[in-house]
Amino acid sequence: MGKMKVLIITDEVWNDSIHGNNVLSNWFEGFNAELAEIYCSPGQPLNKCCKIYFQITDMMMFKSLFSGEKAGVELILDDYSTTNFAASAEQEHKKLYTFLKSITTESLRALREFFWLYGKYDKDKLRKFIEQFNPDIIFCPRMASSKILRLERIVEEIANKPIVAFTGDDEYSLSQLRLSPVYWLRRFKLRSNLRKNMKLYSLYYTHSEEQGDEYRKIYKMRTKTLFKCSDFSPNVMTKVINEPIKLIYAGKLYCNRWKSLVEIVKALKKINEDETKMILEIYTKDKLTKQQKKLLDDEKNSFMKGPVSSEALKEIYRHADIALHVESFDLKNRLLTKYSFSTKIIDCLSSSCAVMAICWNRHAGYIYLSKEDAAFCVDSYEKIGVTLQRICDKPELINEYAKKAAECVMRNHKREVVQQNMYNDFNEIITKKRNR
Repeated sequence: MGKMKVLIITDEVWNDSIHGNNVLSNWFEGFNAELAEIYCSPGQPLNKCCKIYFQITDMMMFKSLFSGEKAGVELILDDYSTTNFAASAEQEHKKLYTFLKSITTESLRALREFFWLYGKYDKDKLRKFIEQFNPDIIFCPRMASSKILRLERIVEEIANKPIVAFTGDDEYSLSQLRLSPVYWLRRFKLRSNLRKNMKLYSLYYTHSEEQGDEYRKIYKMRTKTLFKCSDFSPNVMTKVINEPIKLIYAGKLYCNRWKSLVEIVKALKKINEDETKMILEIYTKDKLTKQQKKLLDDEKNSFMKGPVSSEALKEIYRHADIALHVESFDLKNRLLTKYSFSTKIIDCLSSSCAVMAICWNRHAGYIYLSKEDAAFCVDSYEKIGVTLQRICDKPELINEYAKKAAECVMRNHKREVVQQNMYNDFNEIITKKRNR
C-alpha cells in the first residue's frame, strides 16, 4: 500500500488563523498521510497539512434551490499559502454567514437546515473530486447535524470507502432543557438521521468514555476515545510561585461560563481583603456586556486581557500558576455540555501550570480530570473559595498539581502516541475493507 489517503469532511473552513486552536492541525500536522477536505462554509483554508479542497456554502445551497446552479467547487492550493488562490465563496456576505452561525431561533435554524437537506449538490463535480483523490478512508470530525449527515451519505455512496466519525458533543441524548417544539422536532429528526448513518461508520471516536459507552450500548458499534495531541515537555514545569498567585482563564464566555468566573472573582475578593494573595486574568475574544465587564474586570482581583494567539498564550501560561477550566452550573447548560470535553482541557494540562476544573461533577471533563487525579476539581460554587484559600495557605500544592497535570499528559496525550494510534486504527479499517 502506498501513502494512506484520508478524505476529511468538516463544517468549518480549516483555517488556523481564524481557528487558532484547530484540532485538525493538531491531529494531522506530521501525520503520515495525504489529505483532502470537503468543507461547508465560506472562507479560504490556511494550514500546513492539506491543499486539496471541495467547498460548499450556505449561499451555494440556497441558490441551488432557485436556479440551475448546483452547489460545490473544487479548490487546489499550489502550496500551503492563501496567496495562491481565492475561494469562489470568499465574496459571500460575511455578515450573513456570521448571522446564520449565531442564530438561536429554532425556526431560523430549521430554515437553514432546509437549504442543506434539499439543496442540490453538484454531484458530477463532487464525484470527479473524490475519484481523482481516490481516498482510502473518510474521516468526519463534527457535531452531527442534518446537513453533515446527508453529506456523509452522499460521499460514502460515491467513494464506497469506510468512514470514521468523531464528536466531542452531545448529539443524541434527550436530556435537554428546551421548551421550543421546533427544537424537539429538529432533535428527533437528527436522531433519526444519525441512526441511519451509524451503519456506515467503521469506528466512532468520542472525546469522553461516557459518550462512547452510551453509543456502544445503543448501536452495538465500535467506539474509542480520541484526545487532542500535546507537545508538552515536562522539563519546563518547575517554577517559582507568583506573589500574588496568578490564575489564568483563556476561552469563550458562552453557555454562562462567565457566571462561573464571577463566582471565582467573588471568592478572590474575600481572600484579598487584607492583602492581594491571588488574582485572575481572563483572555477571551468575546465581547463583554457592561454587566460582565463590571463583574469581571475590577482591576484588583480580576483583569480582562482580551484575545491572544495560541503561541502568546503558551508564554502567558509559562509565567502563571493555575490554568482554569470552567463550565456553567445551570441545569440547561449542564445538560447541554455534559459530554463536551473541551480541547482547552488538554491546553491547560500542557500549560506547565496546575489545573483547576470548576464544573458539574458529571461533566465529561470533570470525570476525566478527577479520575486521572490531574487537577483541583471543584463541583460547586460553594467549594471555590475553600479550594482557593487552601491553595493560598499551602502554595506548594501548585507545583504538586502541576506535576500531576504533566504526568497525565505524558500518559495519555503525547503527539506521537495519539497520532500512531489514529494511524493504526485507520490502517486496520482500510485493510479489513480491502480484504472483504
